[in-house]
Amino acid sequence: MSKKNRKLHQKKQKYKNLKYQIKEVELVRLEKANVPMLTQTEKQYRNHAIKFANWCKEQYGCRTLDECSAHIQDYADFLVAQGRTPSTIHTYLAGICWICGIPLADIQKPIRVVAENTRSRGTKAVDGRADSSREASPRLYDFARIVGIRRAEYLHLAPDDLVTDDFGNWCIRVKKGKGGKRQLQRILPEELPAIKAVFDNPATPEHLFSKGEMNNKIDLHHLRALRAQQMYRYYLDKIENTLGYREQLIAEIRHIWEHDDDTRKENGYRAKRWSDMKVTGNYILRGNNRKLAKKHGLPLQYDRLSLLAVSIFHLSHWRHDVTVANYLLAV
Repeated sequence: MSKKNRKLHQKKQKYKNLKYQIKEVELVRLEKANVPMLTQTEKQYRNHAIKFANWCKEQYGCRTLDECSAHIQDYADFLVAQGRTPSTIHTYLAGICWICGIPLADIQKPIRVVAENTRSRGTKAVDGRADSSREASPRLYDFARIVGIRRAEYLHLAPDDLVTDDFGNWCIRVKKGKGGKRQLQRILPEELPAIKAVFDNPATPEHLFSKGEMNNKIDLHHLRALRAQQMYRYYLDKIENTLGYREQLIAEIRHIWEHDDDTRKENGYRAKRWSDMKVTGNYILRGNNRKLAKKHGLPLQYDRLSLLAVSIFHLSHWRHDVTVANYLLAV
């Protein structure tokens, strides 16, 4: 073999780096799904897969994704040994298996339970600190108790973000929330004066709250959970005691759902599938959710329509299970 041909042969044998191989898999997935871009979740999957691939390269000298795939169980065992929670391990493995084309069910892993999610539950180390109390930022605290959005979203609120939706409900507009979502966060008519007082006195011409007001350890997620619980009771009471409200609420949810689907399609994302079962009957707690609810004297079932209203209009999650586990059971 000539020197020139030998160099060409060596070049052909050269492996693409693992990160590049992962991106190639993503491109194939996008082409098959006929969408132009990854969802936020799929981007997180990529990051977890890259960390896994680097680990495989360091531990086993892997050069291809196929070689890495043989070590997913080893990585799962490694995460367990590192003391990662079952939820964290599940999240990491979901991304890795998605990239590698391996069924997640084939990997042995700890079972996730709702009780391990301690965010905004019980007493925290920061609870006794001065910067975790209402006094640390009274204007923010009182506003958050009514509005219930995420911490990062308060910092980006502008003086023109008090708006009404297509049904005339007053809302706080979140232009870019978690995952890039746009959210209209509903408030009740009787809460409008307190909300308007904040909007009438913004910290700057561009921002409702200053960086100083946001520099605290107030548990805003706990206030978000309290708001979700309050609004669940509100919707349930109104459904049970106001003639025609159930039908009205379903119509509003369907309208928002269809608009969101149109937006997702325009941006190249997959549409969510609607089913009347989402607003019919009760969501029954099972397993560890049920045990946790019993322990704290909480309901063992929730009205599906009220749950979905809270999830869409106040949490931007669109899921019954997340609303219950992370907010209504946050005690």
